[in-house]
Amino acid sequence: MKIASAAGEFEFHIDDLRIAGTDVVLTGKMGVWEAETLMDRDDMLALLRLTACSPSFWIHALKLLPYALLGGRRRGGSDG
Repeated sequence: MKIASAAGEFEFHIDDLRIAGTDVVLTGKMGVWEAETLMDRDDMLALLRLTACSPSFWIHALKLLPYALLGGRRRGGSDG
């Protein structure tokens, strides 16, 4: 995942997803830094609403389904 901001562009590689209380926690690395992203109930509902109402999201997701079923393999056989 790429994060673009006024400070620059950073790659955020997600290593884990877990539930902590009522939050969804994504952990990984952003550049060289360990990073955590917390989504509370309102964030998660907003994300679900945005994706549920987006035909282009679902078309894109369906195109990715074969890759997900094959273990996340990307074109060229490389995962990174």
